[in-house]
Amino acid sequence: MGRVIRSQRKGPGGIFTAHVKRRKGAAKLRTIDYAERHGYIKGVVKEIIHDPGRGAPLAKVHFRDPYKFKINKETILAVEGMYTGQFVYFGKKALLSIGNCLPISQLPEGTIICNVEALEEEAGVAVEEEEEAGEDPL
Repeated sequence: MGRVIRSQRKGPGGIFTAHVKRRKGAAKLRTIDYAERHGYIKGVVKEIIHDPGRGAPLAKVHFRDPYKFKINKETILAVEGMYTGQFVYFGKKALLSIGNCLPISQLPEGTIICNVEALEEEAGVAVEEEEEAGEDPL
């Protein structure tokens, strides 16, 4: 008989599984639509929450849907200096300030950045959390 390897000893569950019951959800930027590609859209930070198992806090941001009568609620990574009640602007023509989200092509050289998506819908894996804040490489 051979040696029993670790994954066989651990089995399908028990005390070795990740504790994900109280997690708050994935932190993603909003999907790119016409308003973001050609202008900007305004949202308000409703609350800043702690997500177990994550180093950076999350922010719940509410946006008014430009096409239907409803409110879109997004969970994004909170940046240092963000507060509840703050207006944040997402889009190509958003101004450069704390909490706003705009394309890298619109940023001046040397800007401190928090979260980068290499592709749309990637959820920012290049610089993932606030502790790993990077600089604009241009």
